Amino acid sequence: MGTKGWLFEINKCTGCHACEVACASWNATGAVSWRRIARIEAGTYPHVTARNLSMPCLHCDNAPCMQACPVGAITKGTDGLVVVDARTCVGCMFCFWACPFGVPQFGADGKMSKCTYCGDRPPELPRACEEVCPTKAILSGDLEELERIAARQGGERVGGPAGPALIIIR
Repeated sequence: MGTKGWLFEINKCTGCHACEVACASWNATGAVSWRRIARIEAGTYPHVTARNLSMPCLHCDNAPCMQACPVGAITKGTDGLVVVDARTCVGCMFCFWACPFGVPQFGADGKMSKCTYCGDRPPELPRACEEVCPTKAILSGDLEELERIAARQGGERVGGPAGPALIIIR
């Protein structure tokens, strides 16, 4: 099993928020949102553009959240997934401050939580956010395979020292 990741086709996303709702519903997160739509605006009037980016945890290669956790509650599996152990978490929020994407969320239970890549979902099914996306802008899977798909369409992996497992097709 290879490293897991995300492929996102930014021009397909309409900003409908179905992925947010599916994530919250499948994971029963309550008021905490593990996936958010970021609106990216560029240009100057009258030549303004706006795009939407569906942001989950990016399960970074060098996860700053994991490095910042003083109690080792955040770990990275051999599949590349970065997970929070709620039993160990002390709710200090260091992971939130360390994450360049603001992904870990503080819950009503006083613990941090974040996208689990639908870890409890059968592997043959798509992730909940991916399954409901009406434009098929979200694709999850083996990072190497996603990179091959993206290369054929001019996409590229998001850079930076954290090494996010996200590939964008513009």
